[in-house]
Amino acid sequence: MICPRCGNKIRGAITYCDSCGAELTVYKKIMQSSNLYYNRGLSRANVRDLSGAIQMLKKSLEINKRNTMARNLLGLVYFELGETVAALGEWVVSKHFQPENNRADYYIEQIQSSPAKFDAVNQAIKKYNIALDAARQGGDDMAILQLKKVISLHPNFIRARQLLALLYIHTGQKERARKQLNYAAQIDVANTTTLRYLKEITPTAQGQKESESAGENELAIDEMKGGVRLSTAGNYSEDKPNVMAWVMLVVGTLVGILVTFILIVPTARKNIRAEFEKDQLDYSSELRIKEATLTSLEKEAQLWKTKYEEVQRELSEIVVPEYDRQMYDDLFSVLQEYIAIEGENENSSRILDLAGRLAELDTARMENEDAKALTEKMKTEIFARAASPAYTKGREAHDNGAYAEAAAYLKAACDYGFINDSCYYYLGKSYQLMDANEQAAEYYRKLLAEFPSSSLARYARTRLGEMGMEE
Repeated sequence: MICPRCGNKIRGAITYCDSCGAELTVYKKIMQSSNLYYNRGLSRANVRDLSGAIQMLKKSLEINKRNTMARNLLGLVYFELGETVAALGEWVVSKHFQPENNRADYYIEQIQSSPAKFDAVNQAIKKYNIALDAARQGGDDMAILQLKKVISLHPNFIRARQLLALLYIHTGQKERARKQLNYAAQIDVANTTTLRYLKEITPTAQGQKESESAGENELAIDEMKGGVRLSTAGNYSEDKPNVMAWVMLVVGTLVGILVTFILIVPTARKNIRAEFEKDQLDYSSELRIKEATLTSLEKEAQLWKTKYEEVQRELSEIVVPEYDRQMYDDLFSVLQEYIAIEGENENSSRILDLAGRLAELDTARMENEDAKALTEKMKTEIFARAASPAYTKGREAHDNGAYAEAAAYLKAACDYGFINDSCYYYLGKSYQLMDANEQAAEYYRKLLAEFPSSSLARYARTRLGEMGMEE
């Protein structure tokens, strides 16, 4: 059992919540009452008393609307009676209260997985509505034809069978009505409408007793005559028929028929039609309510589906960086080299090589914060030690005419923090001599911006003029 206040799971038979301290005595009685009605509904459904099961299950849901077991069973009962729309409505509501591990998912999937069957149900409902309108307008033949199609499409649609039986009764086809009502009684053994219609076409017990009494009287007369029956076999002349008796019999029969058709039949038809219209009006109202509820739930389901698709789309757009094993392998290799050159002098080529390898490590791609911190610490120390040697090697390469090598060393010196006018000038000059004028102009302008009073500033202006560029 779940606490209604905090949602904590309740252990055993305690009468309070361990988490929030809520009193649970009344709540437990409510849950027990709801489950009691559910069990009664289940018992009735097992013996095909579907109408009684509906009453018990509705009471269970009135007490606890979140009783998904009762709601799912109510949907199954509706489905067995041919009320597919009502069944779907109950299962959708059940799924709303219990989205996970709900048997309603299976029931809905079973219906949706068979489009042909679902379409047949829809067609049956449409034809039933057509038959209902035709019956209200007095078109019994049209209504009967449509209802036969409904039953062929949806055999368990009990309301359709009841309406067809009522129309058969109205048109005097009692045996056909009895057949439909018997089939409906097999589906729901205690349906009051079915039983009421059957009573209308079943001979009364009083009539059966009168027939039995007449037979007994005839037998008593024979016995009173000592077993001797009157017979004309020994007479040679015919008895004259009693004409008056026959006339009275015919007149009495005609009067009875006239009384029946003038007084009884119209009243009975009126009562049956009134009851039929009332039942169908109630059903139509209930059907419209269920359809409105289903439409509302479908809209809500569509809204949640849209939100789900939006979340899925957002999740699909998120790019999760993959683990770069090579990057961390390079970091470990650099760390080993860093430890190995701890005692090397500043001009060691190993320091310059290590600084170049450190510059290639991209800390932005590292997910581990400790790895980032270690890399930044090594860069700070090694770049400071490698900046001056890089500048020296760059000047030597420039003086020897190896301008590409000079540009590489001087650019590295600038990146390592060796910032002065000489480094900018010779780096720009190396780029200029390599015909890379844009890069050359960039460093000449940096020299003029950061060291305007340098003795090399006028040479930088001269060289910018040679390339046809402004400061």
